[in-house]
Amino acid sequence: MNHLTKRWTLAAGLCVLIGSVLLFFGLQRPVTLVVDGQPYSLFSRAFSVRAVLAESGLPIHEADRITPPLNAALGWEAAVRVDHARPVQILDTASGKTFSLTTAERIPANLLAQAGLRLFPADRLEWNGAPFDPASPLPDAPAYLLVYRPATRVEVILDGQRLQLISAQPTLLGALNEAGILLRAADQLSLPVDTPLTGKPLSLTIEPARTVQIIADGKTHLYPVNAETVGEALAQADIPLQNQDYSIPAEDQPIPPDRIIRVVRVREEVLLEQKPIPFKSTYQPDPNTELDQRSVVRAGELGVEVSRVRVRYEDGIEISRQSEASWVAKQPVDQVLGYGTQVVVRTLETPEGTIEYWRKVTAFATSYHPCGFKAGCSYTTASGATLQKGIVAVTRAWYSWMRGQRVYIPGYGSAVVADTGGGYPDGRNWIDLGYSDADYVPWASYVEVYFLTPVPANIPWILP
Repeated sequence: MNHLTKRWTLAAGLCVLIGSVLLFFGLQRPVTLVVDGQPYSLFSRAFSVRAVLAESGLPIHEADRITPPLNAALGWEAAVRVDHARPVQILDTASGKTFSLTTAERIPANLLAQAGLRLFPADRLEWNGAPFDPASPLPDAPAYLLVYRPATRVEVILDGQRLQLISAQPTLLGALNEAGILLRAADQLSLPVDTPLTGKPLSLTIEPARTVQIIADGKTHLYPVNAETVGEALAQADIPLQNQDYSIPAEDQPIPPDRIIRVVRVREEVLLEQKPIPFKSTYQPDPNTELDQRSVVRAGELGVEVSRVRVRYEDGIEISRQSEASWVAKQPVDQVLGYGTQVVVRTLETPEGTIEYWRKVTAFATSYHPCGFKAGCSYTTASGATLQKGIVAVTRAWYSWMRGQRVYIPGYGSAVVADTGGGYPDGRNWIDLGYSDADYVPWASYVEVYFLTPVPANIPWILP
């Protein structure tokens, strides 16, 4: 080899070595890692599937399915799929056996094959209690319980005709319903309808009933009849309809498919009913009664309304009542109540010292803070003040005369009415305790609200 060739060979070797070092220490290739159907994007210096999985820290087990194989080399923008093995139980209803697998397979038909079970077109596979397509992949789950119901051949003899059914329903009744064979209560079957289908052939004989079932006077009777209408059947059974009695179906209707006839006995009576007429309440100021207290100036009296009512009974049960006439036997007398207008100033010892208050009201307390609203953060109150502890909100009806009123709430402290809120839909007294975001405390309880002196010039004697 001449000197020129040696020089080129040495240069090429150095380039390969430098490129490998740069690729190992500097270059990272994009890799898509799909774990149980969930894709993840990452960058890796690894050159094989095994190295990428080791670098990602993803635990791998022998039964897991890895595509490409662990020893496969990775190209640029490689994709690696990992399907973790899951515990699978398959219940074979024919044999009663349960097969347990640990596999990454997700196609039910393949799982049955792994368990040694042959799946035919009429067979039924259930997952989570519902039929599932054996060719469709199962959604990812920690574990699977599959129920395999092999189809059962059922020979049905009905009215002398032989019908062949193939069904994977759990019971004989399900197979009959599936085939459109509807049973009536009096039909005679050679096998119970809850007979399980286990894959073994069955033979069933159905003898349709030719009797009618008549329900009358609290009793049920079975009568063999050759009638075509309900009226004829009742006559042959010697069960007549009297006065306003009626039958279901009606007398002129054919006997129904279920051959059940109901006789309804009807009677009516007239009653006189009394209903109280409520009295109204009116209010007048009472300077001798303390604020927020009530006095009875005149007691109210209920009135009386009398009605003549016709009541209809069917089989002893009241079905309807209709008022035919009514009149007032006694007029109500309205109640007159006095509302207190006497203001009394009292004191109360609190952690903040002695307070003077002129009114005490029980209210349901809630709380709010600037960033607790669904629409976003709001720091400004109806009065223009910044929402923080010491600001309370009341309904707009209260706010119109309480704005700026100083109050004291045990457990919360002194505050000023400076905001409005929606209140409670049931109309209870309500107050909303303000906080900043940093010191927010949730409230949902009844409290006493003390209105502090001085007493305002305009006082609503009755709270709205």
